[in-house]
Amino acid sequence: MLHFGSPLLLACRVRSIAAGLWLMLALSASPQAGDAGPTGFAETEVKAAFVYNFAHFVRWPEGNMARSGEPFRYCVFDDTLAALLAKAVAGETLEGRPLVVLRQPEFRNLQECHLIYFGEQSVLSPTLQADVLRRLMGSAILTVSDQPGFAARGGMITLVRKRGHIHPVINTDATERAELRISAKLLNLATLTRDGKGGSP
Repeated sequence: MLHFGSPLLLACRVRSIAAGLWLMLALSASPQAGDAGPTGFAETEVKAAFVYNFAHFVRWPEGNMARSGEPFRYCVFDDTLAALLAKAVAGETLEGRPLVVLRQPEFRNLQECHLIYFGEQSVLSPTLQADVLRRLMGSAILTVSDQPGFAARGGMITLVRKRGHIHPVINTDATERAELRISAKLLNLATLTRDGKGGSP
């Protein structure tokens, strides 16, 4: 019997949300319809589902994806979200590559990441995080966070609360510098911003 909070149930819940977001993106939902946050799910589960799906709606430069069969690496500075995401991606693949989650990775290994998430439980201070983002500027690594001011520090996607739901805000200048190609479906779902724009993202 599955009990609420068990690892398997949490993984199923995140995958369920991810499937709903995938359908929304596949149908090119309007920004209003895309303010995702299904009732009955914890906010961290919804954020984990967004992070899970970003790998499917972003294209990395050919040279950055290495050889077929090597893992796609989610590097997560947030223990709660990392645990949820690790269960959700277990056994999953992306174009033949296994999906793996690295918790609180060491700085020297960040260039091996494809996606880095800086969450509420990040061990990095805003100052240190800004320094990491400066060092990664131009690298083909998708950076995501739920922290205010993330785009101003050079981050690419910020998950914000909008009308009670989780909503992605994309800094298109940052993604273009990294030569990451964002799916039009994801761009239609998100709010777009650029370097130097005001506001919390």
